Amino acid sequence: MRKLYSFDLDEEKGIFFVKVCGFFKEEDAKIYLSEFQTIVNTINPSRYKLIIDGRGQEKVAGHVTGDITFVLNLYSMANFKKIIIINPSSPASRMQVENCVRNITFAGLFVDSIEEAYSIQD
Repeated sequence: MRKLYSFDLDEEKGIFFVKVCGFFKEEDAKIYLSEFQTIVNTINPSRYKLIIDGRGQEKVAGHVTGDITFVLNLYSMANFKKIIIINPSSPASRMQVENCVRNITFAGLFVDSIEEAYSIQD
């Protein structure tokens, strides 16, 4: 089974880069959340810019949208220096994320390209 996400922690640049892609099911979301939290527990998030590359994210199963809301809140509560999400390329996925963001207070920024994400200063 192909992994639907990857993590890259660049301590020198102070960037925690997360790439998500494919069609997440409930079990995928639970494993992602667990692995993400494990990494966050080993660092001081306030020293890092979190960049989430969601361009390859496909629409998720309907019952997983609660997990999207949960993870967006998790990103916020972790107190990263800055949170930047690269919008999914899929219009359906983008709409799902936008609908989830409407229901919470989210301090992250949404951009359309990886270049734009990296160009945002702390």
